[in-house]
Amino acid sequence: MRQVLYTDKTVAQCMSALTERLQSRGKYMDGWVEKNGSFAISLSSSLIGNITRRTQLRGKAERQAGVTIVHLDVPSGADRRGQIMIFVAVAVMALLLLVGGQLPLAILIVIAGAVLYIPLAGDHKNSPALVSEIQRTLKASTKPPKKPDAAPKAVKPRTLTTAPKTGAAARKPGDMR
Repeated sequence: MRQVLYTDKTVAQCMSALTERLQSRGKYMDGWVEKNGSFAISLSSSLIGNITRRTQLRGKAERQAGVTIVHLDVPSGADRRGQIMIFVAVAVMALLLLVGGQLPLAILIVIAGAVLYIPLAGDHKNSPALVSEIQRTLKASTKPPKKPDAAPKAVKPRTLTTAPKTGAAARKPGDMR
């Protein structure tokens, strides 16, 4: 999954914030940060028992037109529906191989399907957490900031206006009405 985030921080401020965040997270999260704006952060989570999956997010921060644009690339895995579709396809392939008399190949396909669960489920669980962590750390958003008006509108000075005078007060001296 590729994603673009926008922040008002400079590239140096972003890298500093990421470095600070990585140092405070311990072994739960690790990664590296370069001064040129490149970085990688990985997150590990347990899936079943002692089986864990580590997902790595790679990113690059660049400053353009007063806004820092952060490009992210992280594996997204598959949701439950996608996993079920993949496992049904694996089961059908294994069944076809079994009917064709290829028992060892059918068993290998079933094992491969079971092993596929780890990256599919792990990346699906870890990728939103990684993107969220980057958004919080950099105070970034998926929407580009609104551009301020090029030139502020000039404000006309207010003048006091009075109502027209009527009657005797409206007459000028020497005016004979």
